[in-house]
Amino acid sequence: MAKALKFTSKQYKEAVDYFKQKINLPTKRWNDLEGAMHTRAFTVAGAMREDILCDFRNAVEKAIANGETLQDFRDRFYDIASKWRESDPSFDEKMQKPKYGAWRSKVIYQTNILTSAAAAQERQARSMPDVFTHAKYVCMMMPTSREQHKAWNGTVLPLNDPWWETHSPPNGFGCLCEKEFISKYEMDAGLEKTTKAPTAPDDTTNIGENWDYSIGDADVGKIQETKAEKEWDIVSQKGLWEDAKTTKVNTSNPMPIPKKTEYTEDIKKFSDNFMNRLKEEFKDDPNASFNENSMTILKNIGGFNYPIYVNPSVVGKHFLTKDGNKNNEWKPDRTKLINYFIETLKTPSDYRFQFEKSLKTGKSSISLLLIGIFGNEKKVKPLKFIVKGVGGRFQMWTAYRTEDVLKKGIEGSLGKK
Repeated sequence: MAKALKFTSKQYKEAVDYFKQKINLPTKRWNDLEGAMHTRAFTVAGAMREDILCDFRNAVEKAIANGETLQDFRDRFYDIASKWRESDPSFDEKMQKPKYGAWRSKVIYQTNILTSAAAAQERQARSMPDVFTHAKYVCMMMPTSREQHKAWNGTVLPLNDPWWETHSPPNGFGCLCEKEFISKYEMDAGLEKTTKAPTAPDDTTNIGENWDYSIGDADVGKIQETKAEKEWDIVSQKGLWEDAKTTKVNTSNPMPIPKKTEYTEDIKKFSDNFMNRLKEEFKDDPNASFNENSMTILKNIGGFNYPIYVNPSVVGKHFLTKDGNKNNEWKPDRTKLINYFIETLKTPSDYRFQFEKSLKTGKSSISLLLIGIFGNEKKVKPLKFIVKGVGGRFQMWTAYRTEDVLKKGIEGSLGKK
């Protein structure tokens, strides 16, 4: 496999696909998100306005898809920066410093190009596990290369070696190191030989903050364990997306309890009922669009408009089949919650962005939790609707009654209203 990905052939599909599946998230600082979560979120530190972040996203996507140079991107950066400077005095002050714009545009361009390239190569290799069995750490050996990264140059290890879980490049801002995938044929022919790991897997002293993760694991899961049972661990965040495990939801203004819909164990009947209710409730909403079997609605969450896709058949699977749920959470009577979901989608009582990591595969995910509080002053009924980040949008997934919300808050990251 080629050592370097050069964006000169107009389009590199895996890199474009990887970038397109990200969700836009506002962040105040560059380290607001944990490292692996960057495989699911597009951020530009300090870009807190939706239009500005969208402009940056479009500029980066064009750079990846069309093989644009840093200068091409930089021209767009200054156009976007002009809009940003008008609304943010602190950014305007930074832009007045010599070379700040050149430095900032390079960081945004290089970080997204290199990580998309790494993800693309990981996707290629992991799609052919019988072909690619090892990888080599390749440092560019430039004067600006980190000395420790130079020492790792030439390291050859099996793809399932734990060292790659924390040392897969790039390993910091400006790091040009690469992970060259090696075929079984090359290893069997003696063209490459396995070496020892140069450091312990958990020795990350020479890796930049929030870069000590495998893009491949976070994106698609470990190559040997892609079919492993999913056991997810919630990842605590910092800064804007603070840990909210102990942040209680406000229950002082519950919504009226809606009428329950008919209970059914028939997925088609459930889907038809759900679709009819969606069309009835959102037919006059200019932000809602329908096709025959689904609805997409733009929902303002924390000042950003997120597309939420609702496919009743997908929801029905999670409500009605054991394949869609862990056995101890299988409760078909949730089919009666259609009206609860509709009211929550209209005016959520609260919400959280939740980041998770698979304990088995290392794969990362992002979900939006829409919280509905129903009842009266005497008794409230909290419901949690899981809207999962899939393909650059959120998709309605499943729902749970969650009494723990009233006692200890919701596990997840607090969204600022």
